[in-house]
Amino acid sequence: MAANPSYYQTSASVTSPVQHQEHLFHLYAFQQYGTNEHNIVPSKGLPNHFGCTNVTDWDIRDAPDNKATVVARLQGVGIAARKSTESWYGSFIVVFTDQRFKGSTLSVQGPLGPATLGDEGDWAVVGGTGEFVYAQGVCSYKRIQAISGVLINELRIRVMCLTIPMPKPVQKIGPWGGNGGTPYEIQGAEQPQRLESVTIYANNNFIQTIAFSYTDQSSQKRAVGPWGGDAGKSKQPPIQFGPSETVKEIYGTTGNNYDGVHTVVTSLTIVTNVNTYGPYGKQAAGNTPFRVAAPNNHSIVGFYGRVGDVVDQIGAYVSPN
Repeated sequence: MAANPSYYQTSASVTSPVQHQEHLFHLYAFQQYGTNEHNIVPSKGLPNHFGCTNVTDWDIRDAPDNKATVVARLQGVGIAARKSTESWYGSFIVVFTDQRFKGSTLSVQGPLGPATLGDEGDWAVVGGTGEFVYAQGVCSYKRIQAISGVLINELRIRVMCLTIPMPKPVQKIGPWGGNGGTPYEIQGAEQPQRLESVTIYANNNFIQTIAFSYTDQSSQKRAVGPWGGDAGKSKQPPIQFGPSETVKEIYGTTGNNYDGVHTVVTSLTIVTNVNTYGPYGKQAAGNTPFRVAAPNNHSIVGFYGRVGDVVDQIGAYVSPN
């Protein structure tokens, strides 16, 4: 198999949960030949206007009144595509112009009967852009009245759209501690969304190991660590956070309690919206304190840092709730 070109990318699966949203519209399209509809290809005398092509830019209003607010436009072409009776094939884009949906579009296509009152039918909604990306559904039309040469078409649109939530932005805060050990970070699609548990092992002077589990941006459960030396990795039970419990703050100290030379994390406390866990380690005299609280409507969702035989350095990932 040939290699993919540089302009193409593919994904094996959607990394965010897919949801559906239904949209319902009750609108009115105002059609006026010679003003917002123009013939660009004549029928050349063929029966039922066969082959005739019109280009359209109809006003779409929010009520059946020519003084009602224009909220969208119906732009496209209509082609007389049947010789036996008058019937048109329409391919249109509903371009929204009001503030709520401005810039979004719906693509509709299907048959359109003669320009007479009472004609009705359905068009397929085959796509969209903006708020209506991946749209599918139906647009039912009915020609309901004519005023001063303007034909009013009632439109009832019902569409379903896929919505793929955008990943929440994750920012790094810190780190605190020394530059020893090896760096550890969470990469790419595994970015955290919610912290599920934390396991900390500390002796009397410093943090020996840390491990944690979290839910990532695609709602997958992931486990990290344990990071640090071998001592005590299986001795400490995890802090298991409740379903509505979020980490709002961490604080602790750093110092050279480990070997008298290298700066490491010497104590750590975790504060959630319901409880305080710790302190772990030792808050010794002469140590340097650190403290960080998540901004409003944010929480701490994971950790990064540097680790060798002990936790040399620690930082936090913060994300919107």
